[in-house]
Amino acid sequence: MDASGDRMLGLLVRCRFDTGDLAMFTGHGTVDWEGVTYLGAGQMLSVGEAQTTSGEGIPGLSITLAGLDPEVVALAELEEFQRRRVTVFLALFDETGQIETADVLFDGVADTMESDDGPDTATTTLALEPRSMALGRKFPCYYLPEDQEKRFPGDQGFGLVQAIQNREDTWGRS
Repeated sequence: MDASGDRMLGLLVRCRFDTGDLAMFTGHGTVDWEGVTYLGAGQMLSVGEAQTTSGEGIPGLSITLAGLDPEVVALAELEEFQRRRVTVFLALFDETGQIETADVLFDGVADTMESDDGPDTATTTLALEPRSMALGRKFPCYYLPEDQEKRFPGDQGFGLVQAIQNREDTWGRS
């Protein structure tokens, strides 16, 4: 991306939680990108340097929100955040403050959250790990009706497996 002239670079952060998306950027006001409205967090939003969060040497990232109301921090701690997708974009803004283009800088999942309820201001830091970390994890899946129901709600196909397994058929006999 070319950042010449009156253009500026900024970061867009999109967190996909169960209760809805949280979309912020390192500016003021609101901007739209690919159908998502990002709220300006200004200096309160910071993205840390990529750092290793696992023994395999795969770099993670951290996002910090400062200046939060302690009630907001308490609500954030109640949210199911682990394994939820988080995408950070590097955006190029034009002279009017609108996004010209944006590229994915980091695409990962939320790992841990730390909160600091200081006397002056409250901060929350969300540690992220890359989505590629899931490739090395084992996710057991068995051919049971319960597993099929989790993956495909309403599918009752595996409910017939037991009946088929114990069935005595006479194929090709007269």
